[in-house]
Amino acid sequence: MYARKANFFDSQTDAPWAAEAYGPEEMTKLERVFAAAGPLDGKTVLEPGCGTGRLTEILARRVGPSGRVLAMDISEGMVAAAQERLADQAHVDLRHGHLETCPLPEGGVNLALCHQVFPHLQDQQGALALLARSLKADGLLIICHFKPLSVINDVHRKAGTAVEQDMIPEHGEMERMCTEAGFKITELTDDARGYVLCAIKA
Repeated sequence: MYARKANFFDSQTDAPWAAEAYGPEEMTKLERVFAAAGPLDGKTVLEPGCGTGRLTEILARRVGPSGRVLAMDISEGMVAAAQERLADQAHVDLRHGHLETCPLPEGGVNLALCHQVFPHLQDQQGALALLARSLKADGLLIICHFKPLSVINDVHRKAGTAVEQDMIPEHGEMERMCTEAGFKITELTDDARGYVLCAIKA
């Protein structure tokens, strides 16, 4: 079900937006996410849609060798790039596949971090339920983007590619979906600096 999208992202593996390290502006936006996540040393982080491993590399440093990062992507090319980027990080588990079929550690994840990937999930409601099951009782879900919802959806809508129908649900719909999946939203910020949703298991 992801074949067309996988081909699209394969073609983008070497694009600057996918391959280059984050710049100062992006790092500032990520700091807001990490502030919401809290200390990650020794924790287990799940990262669907890891791309070429730009964020995975940062997560690996933050969890440290006593922690674990489980990352996956539908793009074979991007996973290969991530494996090269993270070759010396033994505590990072990189997988080629999509969230719906990759085995997840049920009740074993401290943080599920969906960075710039949620619109691309085929079954968003089902994905939220899977993420809830993967989290520990005190686990946290963060869905985040570098752009606000309106910009992301507009860019995708006009893309004319495999992602043209990939949208972030409006706030009310997202709240309903999270509630049905077993989450309670604790923060939903949608402004010029981007989109950040934080939710805990209800």
